[in-house]
Amino acid sequence: MRAVRCLLLGLLGAASCAAAYEPDVFATTDEVSSRAVYDLGGSGLPCHTAAPRGELSLEDAIERILCHDPRTRLAWANAKASAAQVGIGRAAFLPRLQGRLEGSHGYSDLDSRDMPQQSGHSRSHATGLELSWVLFDFGRRSATLHNAQQLLLAATASQDAVLQNTFALAAQAYYDALCAQRSLVASSQVAELAAQNLKAADAKYQAGAAALSDRLQAQTALSQARLKQVRDEGSLRQAIGLIALRMGLPPDTPLHLSSELDAQPDTGFVKAIDQLLAEARSSHPALHAAQARLKAADASLQESRAAGRPSLTLSANLGRRYTEQPWVFNGDIRERERSIGLQLNIPLFEGFERTYQIRNALARREASEAELAEVEQQISLEAWSNYQLLGVETRSLVRTRELVEQSRQTLEVVQGRYRSGVGSMIEMLNALTAYSSAQEQHIQALGAWQVLRLRLAASLGRLGFWTLR
Repeated sequence: MRAVRCLLLGLLGAASCAAAYEPDVFATTDEVSSRAVYDLGGSGLPCHTAAPRGELSLEDAIERILCHDPRTRLAWANAKASAAQVGIGRAAFLPRLQGRLEGSHGYSDLDSRDMPQQSGHSRSHATGLELSWVLFDFGRRSATLHNAQQLLLAATASQDAVLQNTFALAAQAYYDALCAQRSLVASSQVAELAAQNLKAADAKYQAGAAALSDRLQAQTALSQARLKQVRDEGSLRQAIGLIALRMGLPPDTPLHLSSELDAQPDTGFVKAIDQLLAEARSSHPALHAAQARLKAADASLQESRAAGRPSLTLSANLGRRYTEQPWVFNGDIRERERSIGLQLNIPLFEGFERTYQIRNALARREASEAELAEVEQQISLEAWSNYQLLGVETRSLVRTRELVEQSRQTLEVVQGRYRSGVGSMIEMLNALTAYSSAQEQHIQALGAWQVLRLRLAASLGRLGFWTLR
């Protein structure tokens, strides 16, 4: 079991596994989700550290980014710290046993009018056991434990929220790279078409059927198309480098994306907006975290009030002491101590400290209520905004696809007219520009549609690998 925990810490990038050898008597670690990728429906494979072989799929890229993202490890560490606090709360119900071992060496000088002066060395040593067990404290320990348990729930829910946010950012980085890749293909196609236009214009100019201005305009359009191609190549290298860095690889690692930028993944989770908002309020991890923190604030208030009440403690002591004084007649002393008793602690006056601790707890509870209301409102706003934007981009996909097809047909017709000597160079260049613009708009709509689809799923608290299929 220790080896498994140590391996798990290594997979998630922990600095060491020394803490794994500390005994977890209350099994609090089992209450922490250590499956940074697996909770979202991943393959459950260990985190990869080497560069991917072959093509990099969207799922593989997201798994690698989740495994190497510092925020996921930070959220996991915070959840483990909260789990340890639960263990501390449970340990408060158990007795405390302390061992005592003493040893001393001294010199005494006794001077009295009735006795001659005496002096000498003395040695003593003592051993003992002390038991202390709080039997009753008006619910203070229970409130402390409940507070820790709710904070653990909040930390676990916050971990889920961080995972979903990182998941969405990782998918967006991959889609940005796909958009850059698709834009490069489109700009290369436009550059090829511009080269064909220049070739046709040059042939007509050499034959005396076109003016020099036609050839110069076609050459300018080709230069602009090649400039756009160079910029798209740089954008693709930048997007690939960002993915590599987030996967823990050097930015110049060659990556080949296997997916295509299309609009095929599932959107069956999109329902009526009222139903979506209800689902978001009931299942979003950020809302669960805020609710748990409110309950933790209630428990903290109970703890502050119980701390000012009496407590009953069982105490026991078992010990022995041996003292050696050779310069005194019958100087060796042996003592044995056995005691058991009950101790009642009654706080009488603490300088009004308890009053202000309760006021502090009340204010923190009020802040937790406000935080919960803010989270509920933010979730509703994000769900509504993403729902509307996704609807707009869904309709934009249809229109931009039609625009690409129409502009392509127009370009083919204009090119044919120009080669036959009917059309003009300005008409052909305008058609090429319209086709290039339509391609760019369609690519942007595809990328925005993919990202907004994932953002809507994240705002509902339902983001996972299933949304990619």
